[in-house]
Amino acid sequence: MVRVPGFKTAAVAIAGACAIAAFAVGASAHTGASSAGGTVVVANTSSVQKLDPHVVTNFVDFQALHLIYDTLVTYNDKLQLTPDLATSWSFSNGGKTITFQLRKNVNFTDGTAFTSANVVASLDRVKDPKTADAASSFIASVTKIVPAGTYAVKLLLSHPDASVLNGLTSLNLAMLSTKSIAAGTVAKTPVGTGPYQFVSWVPNNSFTVKANPGWWGGKVTVPQVEVKTIPNEQSIASALQAGTVQVGLMTQPQVTEHLPSSITVQKVLDLSYRALMLQDRTGPLANLYNRLAMACALDRQAVLTSAVLGQGKVIGPVPLGPYASNPISAICPTQNISLAKSYLQKAGNAGGFTFTAMTSNDLDATSSAQAIAVQSQLKQAGITMNIQNLASNAYIQNWLKGKFQAAFAENDADPNPYTMYGRYFAPGANLGIPSGYSSAALQRILTKSDSVTTPAAATAQFKALSTYLTANAVWLWLFDGYVYAAVTSNVHGFSLPPTRELNSIAKATVS
Repeated sequence: MVRVPGFKTAAVAIAGACAIAAFAVGASAHTGASSAGGTVVVANTSSVQKLDPHVVTNFVDFQALHLIYDTLVTYNDKLQLTPDLATSWSFSNGGKTITFQLRKNVNFTDGTAFTSANVVASLDRVKDPKTADAASSFIASVTKIVPAGTYAVKLLLSHPDASVLNGLTSLNLAMLSTKSIAAGTVAKTPVGTGPYQFVSWVPNNSFTVKANPGWWGGKVTVPQVEVKTIPNEQSIASALQAGTVQVGLMTQPQVTEHLPSSITVQKVLDLSYRALMLQDRTGPLANLYNRLAMACALDRQAVLTSAVLGQGKVIGPVPLGPYASNPISAICPTQNISLAKSYLQKAGNAGGFTFTAMTSNDLDATSSAQAIAVQSQLKQAGITMNIQNLASNAYIQNWLKGKFQAAFAENDADPNPYTMYGRYFAPGANLGIPSGYSSAALQRILTKSDSVTTPAAATAQFKALSTYLTANAVWLWLFDGYVYAAVTSNVHGFSLPPTRELNSIAKATVS
């Protein structure tokens, strides 16, 4: 449920019945009918919760606000770094300076020009503790942001750090208008350089944008997009068939399998991972052997089958990319109940122990199935896991404060493992509280991995990272599932990348 730092949250089902009723009103008799005024409706069980891109943690916030904001660097569909508002970059000073050349003739929707001043103001805001940007650790090594003319900027680093480039792809490091920053309106009225500009936001209901006629990327062919909250995926499927929704974002294969052939279903292995996060500082989970017993009691393939009908893959700490974990666990890649019981004896808990794990069906429709499967598996070793299902906001607040023993979470991944885990476990990690774990040895591994300069050294360090995380059962990694975009027949040219961004809709067409 966690995106770059926060959550892949789904909507709080407020006024759900009213929302479903609204979709039924005026529904077209034929699948894929276009919305009034050329609006493409994108349905999600999630709801936009914040408008400030530097502080969002909810996954749909990232999707919606990415239609408005750009970053210096982005990922393409193959998860390769590619230019966005920076056209190129180069390293100098032994890797301790990164110089970015900036795109020219780019304007914010408030009419101001994009220049190096915006980069300085935006990244200084990210680094300001008052902002509480949960991704500020991505540029923790940046000691100063210096303009190098109108269309160039230098990042001065405390040490060589190639992962800064990966971090700059995050919407949490989006480029803001200096006018908006000065006026203090960032959290109220989004102003960006992206393909769309802000129209309206109805909390727990909808987020609407219209085409930015001055977008540097060219003509936007879909004039308006509404990100609509629908409480469950079955209702999204009904709205797609009624024609009141043109794109449905889903995670449940059992729903997509029953859609008519007139609706195209795209599926992509998500750049994320599901894990059982543990608070390892107190209680029974502070005992390493108890955690190892849990790790060995897991049957990850069975969890994958229960949660998403096997549609995905079992993973370790690094799910995708060149540094993917192999093996997935240094202790028990597959279930081993006898070894689990042996670890319990070493912990002094031969009869097992009890703990509570929180879930949120609002945030992840698969979390209940995950929890029930894991509960049954742990029981085989004598471990009792109580399940506490929370509304989305309660889950989020508990997660941020570390007020849980264990939490089923869907967390954002990254091709660079340091970008994934530095914010949780590195020195000064700004998500150290929900991470639940701190270790000098782990910090050393992360610090070294952030400074390596060759592919071979990076491979070795990131393998050491995966080994440490699983050998110490810091968390319990489960699986990576597919995500789905169900698209009606009248929408052409939309594609869902592993990052789940919606920006391809700007160049789509509606017939």
